Amino acid sequence: MSKKVQLENNEKEGVFYIEENDDVLGKMIFRHTAANQITIDHTEVTDDETGKGLGEEMVTEAVNFARKEGITIVPSCPFVAHVFDKTPDFKDVL
Repeated sequence: MSKKVQLENNEKEGVFYIEENDDVLGKMIFRHTAANQITIDHTEVTDDETGKGLGEEMVTEAVNFARKEGITIVPSCPFVAHVFDKTPDFKDVL
């Protein structure tokens, strides 16, 4: 079941997150590291949701955000780097 990824963002940092019934099931934290760049530092998903694809959904949303905003992503989080490595379609935002 796909849950909606939400975004909180300001000029310095932001977070993509998935919430259900007021519980945060997963979040992916990023920083604005240049005028046209974000660096994703950390991804976490609750133990109950691990392996259900929530992390990939958040990375996909970050890629869509980067494309819409015309920015690039630095995947410093090992999980995000892994998703980029296995998803050639995302290379355009690196």
